[in-house]
Amino acid sequence: MKYLICTLLLFIILFSANAQFPKHVKVLNVELNNTTVFSGSLSEGKYVDLRFGMINTINCYTKEQKRFFDGHHVLHAFEVPAETKVLVELITRGDMSIYGYMIDSKSYIVPPYVEHVSKSGCASSCKPYGELDRIMIKSGNIPMNVIVGVAGIDEANKGAFNLKITTRK
Repeated sequence: MKYLICTLLLFIILFSANAQFPKHVKVLNVELNNTTVFSGSLSEGKYVDLRFGMINTINCYTKEQKRFFDGHHVLHAFEVPAETKVLVELITRGDMSIYGYMIDSKSYIVPPYVEHVSKSGCASSCKPYGELDRIMIKSGNIPMNVIVGVAGIDEANKGAFNLKITTRK
């Protein structure tokens, strides 16, 4: 029994020391007080169980808005220091929406496994085709991981996009 407990504790320590985002999440290098543009394609994403976004501790979108997020999801992540404002703009010619939230910088949980987000909540934008989608979120008094999802509308699974990310202290 002692051996089993020691083995479990060692596994937990090793796992948490090497914690990182899953392989399908694009980890971005975002500089503070700067604007950077990243390109991608919905074909790089995958379908995600949408129930996570309607949990009352997350509130990314409503049941009526669900169709704006039911296609492929391409997930992006980056870390920001405390008290940082993040503006994310989605530039595309396709049928896509965006959402974003912040979690503790030591957490690497992404949809559909998200159960809680920072106090700033989850922000989303699902504008009609051709209009600029943008979200704004702000970190609290600790460093945070920012997760941004680009999602296809009406089960869309392909199409190019650019994410324009601006951070300000």
